[in-house]
Amino acid sequence: MSTDDYVKFMAETLIQRLETPKSERRKQRNERKQMRAPFLVNWFGMVPFSLFIWYKKGRRMMRGLLSRN
Repeated sequence: MSTDDYVKFMAETLIQRLETPKSERRKQRNERKQMRAPFLVNWFGMVPFSLFIWYKKGRRMMRGLLSRN
């Protein structure tokens, strides 16, 4: 990509951003935030999520065993 192409791309991007209303940009930003995966999943995959589920399930089972006595 040459410098001229890059400058043209940046100018088009800037003009497009300036032409969209602020409310529309805010709406698009919120939509992108909702589509994004949680931080731990994004950086560490499914391991933290599975450990959390495993821990939660173990606590629930222990609570059930303790309440029976």
